[in-house]
Amino acid sequence: MSKRAAQDKLVEIIDRELALPPELPRKVTFRNLWERYRSLKSGIWSRANEGPLQSMFKRHVLPAIGDWELSELTPDPLQRLLNQIASRGYSKSLVQHIRTYVRAALEYAVDEGILGRNPARNLEFPKTTKSRSRFYSLEEVRAFLAASTGRENLVFRILLFCGLRPAELLALRIEDVETGRLRIDEAVKDKEKGQNRIGETKTESSDAWVSVPPDLDRDLHGWAAKHPHKDDPKAFLFPTEAGTAYRVGNFLKRVMKPIAKVAGIADFDFRAMRSTASTLFQVHGTVKETQGQMRHADPSTTLRYYVKVIPENQHKAVADFERSVMKKGGNRRSKAKPGGLLMKG
Repeated sequence: MSKRAAQDKLVEIIDRELALPPELPRKVTFRNLWERYRSLKSGIWSRANEGPLQSMFKRHVLPAIGDWELSELTPDPLQRLLNQIASRGYSKSLVQHIRTYVRAALEYAVDEGILGRNPARNLEFPKTTKSRSRFYSLEEVRAFLAASTGRENLVFRILLFCGLRPAELLALRIEDVETGRLRIDEAVKDKEKGQNRIGETKTESSDAWVSVPPDLDRDLHGWAAKHPHKDDPKAFLFPTEAGTAYRVGNFLKRVMKPIAKVAGIADFDFRAMRSTASTLFQVHGTVKETQGQMRHADPSTTLRYYVKVIPENQHKAVADFERSVMKKGGNRRSKAKPGGLLMKG
């Protein structure tokens, strides 16, 4: 590209980036106002913020008040909007975001002289119902175990008995498997590429060791012993065909959901699995032992980085948990063959 052409291109880019938002019509609706306000903020909001906001307003706000003329908009329809969203069971955070940005857009209209007073200024925050986390019953757990074999059976049991997050599970390496315990110190980052896909765990307290019950411990060591890259301690424990770590979404959609469907679990997801792990485990262990296994509590630096001891009563509680799930024959013994069901992540 010539110097002149490059200069022309630069001017074109600058003009586009600094372009003024469209003029408002004589009769301004809330939809008109929102589009103008959003266009002004597009260079300020992050992509992570702008996308969800657009989705919230498109789904909840614009269908309800988008065609109202600003001159006719009063606190009543705005308060009713918030009340309806809250009554449908949406989160406190979503209601808060909508109230904040409706108020901000209307305040912009006041600053521009379009409105004399902001009708959203004194909106009250409605009561929201705290949603209960989904967790699977013991019967559903046994149904999944009965429907799965090999790798998928191992993965499900790790999620269930060890309480791992999916990003932690898919980042496990052969060297992380030790007698009676698993080391958790890495996690898959789905939005990253290349070497950046493996990074830190969610929180500082997530870096820890978790107890592995006896049968799962034996099967995990059997899996590692037959692993195609067993001589490489850094190899991923459950790799794709290319030897890389799976993406969490791909593993859920392609591997776990089809088995869950066979088991009669239509709404299988990893968040519910972690809730299931903590809910079922606390029947067998104390609050302290549950926190230790789920890594909710922050252990001391000495225990986490040097001693690396898992209390004996936590081992016993996990073993008791495993026995309670497996005792009725709800599981096919895992025949771990590393070559099975490998696919691109």
